[in-house]
Amino acid sequence: MDELSRLVSNARALVLEGYYDLDDRLPMAPSFLESLGVAGQVSDVIAEIKFASPEGESGKPKSAFDGLLDRLVAARPLGLSVLAEPRVFGGHLDFVRRAAGKGLPVLMKDVVVDEAQIDAAAACGASAVLLIESIFQRDLVPEPSQAFIDAAHDRGLDAILEVHTLEEWDSAVGTDADILGINNRDLATMEVDLGTTRRLLGARRKDRPTIAMSGIGRRDQVESMLRAGADAVLVGSSIMAHEDPGKKLEELLHG
Repeated sequence: MDELSRLVSNARALVLEGYYDLDDRLPMAPSFLESLGVAGQVSDVIAEIKFASPEGESGKPKSAFDGLLDRLVAARPLGLSVLAEPRVFGGHLDFVRRAAGKGLPVLMKDVVVDEAQIDAAAACGASAVLLIESIFQRDLVPEPSQAFIDAAHDRGLDAILEVHTLEEWDSAVGTDADILGINNRDLATMEVDLGTTRRLLGARRKDRPTIAMSGIGRRDQVESMLRAGADAVLVGSSIMAHEDPGKKLEELLHG
């Protein structure tokens, strides 16, 4: 079983345990789609908060979430990506709730395998949900990605569909996903290749806003992704690994 299969199995277990069952619903954060790839776009970096990953811990305690959130918001990123999954990525649905009240677009980052997770994203006030095309291409869930995109739209959410290969890109552009995300990380092996974004955008014409994800740690790498055709980048690990995440985000934003 590769890493993505393990992540899917973990997500299914959380769904069955009722982790995503929420009763109340918060107001929705601003739309990513309305902020991305438009004239006057305020920023080109989405800041991600994650306290762990399959590679290990970030070194930051979860009790630091609120201070970390305030510092990142003060740096004025394009939006926030917040991990909801608690076991592998150290996230929590309450983190998504708290981020959604800050006035920025908020992506609930998760390994989505069930509509209960989309319901939870909406209940937490997120404005977007991440879907991973590889999960659907590999039949790790029985429904196609379009079914989950429709579910997101039914709840007023932007659907960000993540791809890693040209085959996944070609499938994704046939959907109604609002935004495409190009993951420089192969989720089966967890290996990162920053050339992934350049190869995909060099081989295909972009027909909607696109975000480059994973492996980005310097302003020159941000600019390289933008030159390749991305409208923004999503950065998590390098921000969370820095002793001052807010300062690191400012470096990514301004050099």
